[in-house]
Amino acid sequence: MRMAATMLAGLLAAVAPAAAETLAPWVVLGPAGAVVRTATTEAECPRIRYDDFDRPMQVRVGPWDAYPHTVCEAPLPKVVQRVSFAGRPVPVPKAEVRRVVILGDTGCRIRGIFAQACNDPTQWPFARMAAAAAALAPDLVIHVGDYHYRESPCPMPGAGCEGSPYGYNWGAWRADFFDPARPLLDAAPWVMVRGNHEDCRRAGQGWYRYLEPRARPVDCEAFTEPYRIAAGGLDLVVLDSAHALDRAPPPPLVDRYRPQIAAARAMAKPGSWLLVHHPHYAVFRFDGPERRPVETNATLLAAADGLGDDPFAVVFSGHIHRFDVFRFAGDRPSQVIVGGGGTAIDPGLGDGPDGFRIAGMPVAERVSDKGFQFLLLEREGAVWHATLHDLDRGPVRRCRLEGKSFSCPS
Repeated sequence: MRMAATMLAGLLAAVAPAAAETLAPWVVLGPAGAVVRTATTEAECPRIRYDDFDRPMQVRVGPWDAYPHTVCEAPLPKVVQRVSFAGRPVPVPKAEVRRVVILGDTGCRIRGIFAQACNDPTQWPFARMAAAAAALAPDLVIHVGDYHYRESPCPMPGAGCEGSPYGYNWGAWRADFFDPARPLLDAAPWVMVRGNHEDCRRAGQGWYRYLEPRARPVDCEAFTEPYRIAAGGLDLVVLDSAHALDRAPPPPLVDRYRPQIAAARAMAKPGSWLLVHHPHYAVFRFDGPERRPVETNATLLAAADGLGDDPFAVVFSGHIHRFDVFRFAGDRPSQVIVGGGGTAIDPGLGDGPDGFRIAGMPVAERVSDKGFQFLLLEREGAVWHATLHDLDRGPVRRCRLEGKSFSCPS
């Protein structure tokens, strides 16, 4: 009798509806300005308060399969001074952006037999990183892509990821991004760059539900057009490289990206930053005893061939899980990689240069640092002072962006 009662109680718990939930909001910047979003299991979207009046948020997309929430959104007009949601303040874009946090590749990797210890905050420290970055009071946060990494079940007891959600669903998105990122989502608006983990074979559906700043398409789109963001005196161009292969791209793929790179360059203004997940001008590793540089990304390099000079001041990327800087001898933007946001770290390259070229241009300075890290940039006139923050070692690099030169003398 007692066993039957226990089984009945378990069955009722399994079929009972979960308590209604509405998430704290987040703010995404896009080509049409800022939009505030939330997700709710309530029947209707909540209301949001602008200064002294409120209005209902609109449905972006309803619940579907493994995503139990309705995603709701509302624009943030530039004339609005104060925004609140359920009594809590919503970060609004600053008239002048002076402090920018950049990070990327933040999720906890579980795929096949490889398991990062997601339950150990020293082995997967994204929540610690978000709190540390939020404490620096940024005006803007830039994420250079790859949010979702929990693709497989925890492979074995003792791996440090026991009980982790996995797969392309809300549970994995929540564990990998929304819960640990919360302090930083509360601190400032975000620019979200799509990574290859958010391509249409992987977490693309979640990307379009939650993070893509533009209107949601009917289905996952492999390629989207570049766009420009004007953010408090900072000019940003975002290029979606989610499906760009690092090696041996087929000619049709190269042809697909060539007009996108050309369009992105046409949007550039003096001092514009290019934000793209895959590094455009970088070396992934050095092969063999002769230390032959292996360039990445082959798709973007081939697609840009013949398009002429690159007008951007700097290219910020992720994809490689460490901090790298490649400054060039000619008139090419420096390439900065900020990919140590929490995912298992790649080996470092060491500082240089070694007299090699990338896409035909000599590398004048190479900096490489591995660890769980994020970058803080602070504006002083036409110069940006950058500090690389390591969660274990504190500030480890001090750099300077002026013109097309991103240099790290210390």
